[in-house]
Order: sequence, then C-alpha cells, then structure tokens
Amino acid sequence: MIVSCPEYAHGVPGGLKNALDWLVSRDAAVGKPAMQVHASPRSQFARAALAEIMKTMSFDLFDGPDLTITLLGKTPQEMDDILADAVNIASMRNTLSAFSSFVSAC
Repeated sequence: MIVSCPEYAHGVPGGLKNALDWLVSRDAAVGKPAMQVHASPRSQFARAALAEIMKTMSFDLFDGPDLTITLLGKTPQEMDDILADAVNIASMRNTLSAFSSFVSAC
C-alpha cells in the first residue's frame, strides 16, 4: 500500500484515520508492506503520526528512501514541469524500485 495524505492541523486527516480505524480489528494490515509519499516536505507532524498509526496496526512500513516531490502550492503547469524533470523521475523510479524490492522480500 502506498499512502499520500496531507497534513491537517498537525495530524492525519480524519477521513484517512477513520478508514484506517476500520482495519484495526481485522488482520488486513498485519504484515502488509506500506510506504508513505509526500507532496510537501512540510508535513512532518502528519508523517510521524501516520507512521505511528501504521506501525501500531502492524503494517510492514518501508524504511527506505523517502519520496517527497514538492507540488504543494504549484500551478498545474509547474506540477507538470516538476513531474517531467529528469532528476525527479529518477528519484521516483529509484524509490519505487526500492519499495518493489521491499514488497518482494515480504
């Protein structure tokens, strides 16, 4: 599972937390590989809170390279340019490749 969520009041948005809460009493998350991706480096509080929630739920949380591509506050054209940048493409590919290897090892 790959999760990208915004930070809301220094925490995880209620809708995502509610969706995860539905999985707590089941074994749906136990041992499942998961990773976080981010659209802004400013979401440190939510990032830490989400990691704690996912660890508590027994997801197997990927601890490899971080994937943060700063898109917050950008125009659609700026986002297109950022996502088409060769350095960002390489970063996304490398991180997703590392996550794929992590998933295969689970």
